[in-house]
Amino acid sequence: MGYRISQLAAKADKAAVLSHLGLTDTGEIDEANEAPLSAAELPGGWTIVWANDCDWADASRLTGMTPRPAVATLMVHEGVMAADLHVDDGAARWSLSYRGDEEGELAGDWPASFAPIVAEAQARERDDEGGEVDHLFDIPVAIMEAITGHRYDAVSGATFTIVENATPVTKRPWWNIF
Repeated sequence: MGYRISQLAAKADKAAVLSHLGLTDTGEIDEANEAPLSAAELPGGWTIVWANDCDWADASRLTGMTPRPAVATLMVHEGVMAADLHVDDGAARWSLSYRGDEEGELAGDWPASFAPIVAEAQARERDDEGGEVDHLFDIPVAIMEAITGHRYDAVSGATFTIVENATPVTKRPWWNIF
């Protein structure tokens, strides 16, 4: 099983991010991130929206937000050992993807400051004689942590609260097709 989540992080005020996304903070703490959507404001000025949906987090959701914040999105699917990281800090866009047994692929302007994270994971992968742990899967996750200060699978001290669509979707009864 494992996590199947996505996160959208923006270097902006939580209220501004939620407003732009059309979300409302319920104020209800989501200690284990079990709600469909929850959000937290991190000490470094980042706001993270956690989605229990691999496809939810997309930087285009913040298109038109002014001022345009730095944005990082992370998709994690532990069941198939896939992780995607996309970063747009306003000056550069780059991404890193990892799929199962493949090598991670870098695209865009790769910041040299993250080279030690990549090298360390590659060294652990080479040195792992049993091959039980997929160390390369951790590269996008570790870089997201280096950028935002938050790691999806670790206790960070961030307080996530449940967020919902500001305009609730009204469902019609199943029998009312018109």
